[in-house]
Amino acid sequence: MNLLWDDLRYLEALDRTGKVGSAARELGISVSTFYRRLAELEQAAGQLCLKRAPSGATLTDFGRSLAQVGRRTRTGLNEVVSQLRAKETEVEGEVSLTTVVALLPLLQGPLAELTRRHPKLHVTLHLGDDGPSVRLREVDVALGVMKRPPQGCWGRKLGSLPSGVFATKAAAAQKPRRWVLRSLAEVTSPDSAWERAHAGELAVRAPFHALVELCAAGLGLGLMPRRLAALHPSLVELTEFAPLAARLERTAWLLAHPDQRRTPRVVALMDALANS
Repeated sequence: MNLLWDDLRYLEALDRTGKVGSAARELGISVSTFYRRLAELEQAAGQLCLKRAPSGATLTDFGRSLAQVGRRTRTGLNEVVSQLRAKETEVEGEVSLTTVVALLPLLQGPLAELTRRHPKLHVTLHLGDDGPSVRLREVDVALGVMKRPPQGCWGRKLGSLPSGVFATKAAAAQKPRRWVLRSLAEVTSPDSAWERAHAGELAVRAPFHALVELCAAGLGLGLMPRRLAALHPSLVELTEFAPLAARLERTAWLLAHPDQRRTPRVVALMDALANS
């Protein structure tokens, strides 16, 4: 059996993302192409790599073993690339960044300034809750909200992200007041727990990345970071909720692999985000 990284990366992506659709999007191919490539791999290997079911496909034990080989190969390749990048002195080429969709509005200005100042540099942006790993060198920089950097990552503290309750003046004056709340998929978050304890009548339930825009459009009150609310002039803070929301304050961090944090392109990206 003669398998190459180009074969294993399909299994590695599926094992990491958990879904064929997510793996295909990350690899930049269609789902049908993904299945076709896996069928070719199975034929070459002489064993099944996927268990197919109406609910989706999962890896067999054999497929998972190959995926682990793929993960080690991916990590090794990333380490080699990182070592080469560490020797560079010019701010050029590609630098990658991952964060959640909700923080995208805070990135637009800094990224525009970064690419203006460094025309030979381009940014690859990953958006989602389960993005590529800084620790595994799958991405250069991550922007996250957490208490402290996770093990294996170097962190640059950006500052606190205090929250408050915001609405348009019309929505705040409405009787009874109605709320835009986080989706049920986020029910375990501290913010959702706060909403269950303090929010009133429901107007809309939506993923958090849509909540700020919906509140700015006048659909209701919403709990959100003050920095995101400040991007919308139509929003005003309901200060009577400020003491209750104070305990939700969090810290924003930029994360990088310790071996990459002094690479010029990584430094340029982190500086742009930190100085915004």
